[in-house]
Amino acid sequence: MSNPPAVEPDGLLDGLRWSFILRGAVLDIVLTFVATLAILVWVGGAEAFSGDEESVRRAIDETLVSPEFLLWNLIVGLSITTYAAFWAARRAGVFFVRHGGWTAVAATVIGSLSLLLPGDGSGPQTPLWYLCIGYAALIPAGVLGGWLASKSTARTR
Repeated sequence: MSNPPAVEPDGLLDGLRWSFILRGAVLDIVLTFVATLAILVWVGGAEAFSGDEESVRRAIDETLVSPEFLLWNLIVGLSITTYAAFWAARRAGVFFVRHGGWTAVAATVIGSLSLLLPGDGSGPQTPLWYLCIGYAALIPAGVLGGWLASKSTARTR
């Protein structure tokens, strides 16, 4: 008696629809940018952003390293990554978990390229613990989005 063929493709990248992965990564980056600005205004308060340029810059720098901003930005950012991976996996329609995970990887790579952009470097330094938690949780958030997509697709069938 022969075994049935495997459901999953043999290779790590076989069967992936990269257009959906890249669109999901762009969606993740754009939504995260917009949400970060909203969280910055919410945590910093509108009054912190009125006044001369130096006081506004100081208020933004203080807000960017405040524990409240970091916590909200982490929660919302990971939720957005989960949603973008869910969206990409649902659109791809196959290999949901893999599409979700690769969407998170692509968003991380594209987002990390922004670190190469020139800047004055005078802003606040993000704490290392925050970066470690954020990067460590990105792929699991993407995989979660892919898994949720597989479950929502299974319900509709």
